[in-house]
Amino acid sequence: MEFCDPGSCQITRDKMTSSVLSKFFGAEEVRSLQSMYSTGNVVTVILELQRKAEDLAGVKINVAMLGDVGSGKSTFINAMRDVRSDDPGAAPTGNGEASKKPTRYRYPSRPDIQLWDLPGLNSFGFELNRYLKQVNFESYDFYIIVSQSRFRECDGELSKRIQAQQKELYYIRSKIDNDAYSMQIQGIDFSRGKMQIIQDCVKNFKSVGVKPPAIFLISSFDVKEYDFPKLNSTLATDLESIRSNTFSRAIPEMMLGIQLSKRRLIMRVIVLLAFLSGAVGIIQAPGLPFLTAIACTAAGWMYFRWQLGVSDRVVWNLSGRVNKSATLLKTEMEHQPPFTLLRFSPKVLSFILTVVCMIVVFTDSHHSVTVSVFGAMSSSAFTFLVLKDSLDDRLLSQQILAKTALQQEDDDHL
Repeated sequence: MEFCDPGSCQITRDKMTSSVLSKFFGAEEVRSLQSMYSTGNVVTVILELQRKAEDLAGVKINVAMLGDVGSGKSTFINAMRDVRSDDPGAAPTGNGEASKKPTRYRYPSRPDIQLWDLPGLNSFGFELNRYLKQVNFESYDFYIIVSQSRFRECDGELSKRIQAQQKELYYIRSKIDNDAYSMQIQGIDFSRGKMQIIQDCVKNFKSVGVKPPAIFLISSFDVKEYDFPKLNSTLATDLESIRSNTFSRAIPEMMLGIQLSKRRLIMRVIVLLAFLSGAVGIIQAPGLPFLTAIACTAAGWMYFRWQLGVSDRVVWNLSGRVNKSATLLKTEMEHQPPFTLLRFSPKVLSFILTVVCMIVVFTDSHHSVTVSVFGAMSSSAFTFLVLKDSLDDRLLSQQILAKTALQQEDDDHL
């Protein structure tokens, strides 16, 4: 599971996390969760998430249909909805299929399922990454790849992207009635030919390093034959697992959404401490910028501990409520993201500037204004960057705590 970085692209993340929260909670419930968190009731918040995880009835599942123009995905959507292509509200097929935007359709027998007809992969004149961004690829809960005639390279690439998100998919070979007719002409037993097609699909998935998904051979014009009935029954059985996995993956994002209001408040304190560090650092005194930065940073750390600290007693209390080992919870919560030079370099640079300013103060008295400016800037930058990353690490540790506490012991996979 990839956890969210609370500090990156914050405006975009705010919108995304709000959307994730609203998927599972009403507006009043969200405000209540944020209020609980703001008063330090982390355990209560996690237990509320647990309660929701046990009752996900009615939570909508977004199913994305992927495939080339002409693969039969729009016809498949119509068949799933029991409508014909000329019925009002039917997904356009044939020449009218090449829509440039994802289109949502209701699944009449299951109002909690939303079918999304995505533009054909071959309807855009640009590379796969741009296509995935255009269709908001990561926003869907479940995927169905519709292909015809043969396994395509893009089928394997899409499957890898889906499984990299720890999401599930089905693979559909459409228009199998055409294949059946061809086999009949050639005198090939259909059962044997069907098994060969499935084996080839499995082989192709494995060849690109993808765990083979459930494979169905269907005809959208004959929903009572081939694998269409099996597809419907399998999807009905898998829905609760899909819903549960969707919730489980969303826990870090939901925690981030719950943390947002408190994060904004603490960021104001960080800005204030950084300003104070810079204001004092402008005074021309040997070593003052360095000492000021250290003092303000230490004050910020103590403030974080007071506002965001999770004591051993709280962890033990939570472990008893979620039936998880306190040692496991504490170990996972204290796990820090891997060190990266890029992440740490701004703080190193600002620290070096501080040291340089100290040296200049001792060796050059003719550039006092320059020294003061550099001292203030480096002291302020160091304080701000270190405290901001420390805040994000603390928030991240709480996301990990919630994820670990609510993680299923044995995740079900389709």
